[in-house]
Amino acid sequence: MKKFLGILFLLIIVAAGVCAYLFPGIPYKYKCTNELQTTDSLWNDTPGDLQPISGETADYSNFGLKLTAWDDMKPVRTDSKDSAMWQNGDEIHRIGISEEHLSESEDFLDRTGISHEALDKYCRAVEKTTPESEYEFTKLVMSLNMEDFDIHNFKNSKTFYQLMKCKNESYIDESDPARYYSVDGVGFRGYLNTIETPDGYTAHVFLYPEREKRTRYIIKISTENFGDIFTIADSIKLT
Repeated sequence: MKKFLGILFLLIIVAAGVCAYLFPGIPYKYKCTNELQTTDSLWNDTPGDLQPISGETADYSNFGLKLTAWDDMKPVRTDSKDSAMWQNGDEIHRIGISEEHLSESEDFLDRTGISHEALDKYCRAVEKTTPESEYEFTKLVMSLNMEDFDIHNFKNSKTFYQLMKCKNESYIDESDPARYYSVDGVGFRGYLNTIETPDGYTAHVFLYPEREKRTRYIIKISTENFGDIFTIADSIKLT
């Protein structure tokens, strides 16, 4: 009996060694599936059948941006010279525009714990385009799922786990996860994320103009109508 147990123990050790050699990413796969709220893709296709906003519309502009939304909003005082806001009387409709200037030293991987070398190595292994901007990084992170996990490389599996942690910082809960969509236009690239609130829907649109690499615009849209978000985002133009 002791001999049998000894052989069994030896086989278990050998099997564990083989698994560790062939699948070094197993520890991080365990962490992904047991520590994180989600490893699913949060990136969605933008609706193709945009509907006009109900009622009359008006143009709103500031900081070199113009968009079309509901005509029942009035300007609201803000505490910053780099932001503007409009809303209607009962606060059902609200639009905010902010302009941010990024410092030369600011990097999209700051505070992620991921180096550019590690990110490039991972992307090459899973045949993804290595991000070179905040927009590209966000799109990569939000579109990844467990099919993109590299179980055969320990360092790549660690990078994937770190990317999933970035995704989970934006995740809300299973009933209403944050959803991400592309918002690209003439002279800019961007994305929006939407969440459902007790009063309706709120979206944040992040735009990156091609002519000003260190500038980022953030547009906040609040409404009861989910479809209006995409119609308004589609109307955004640089002036």
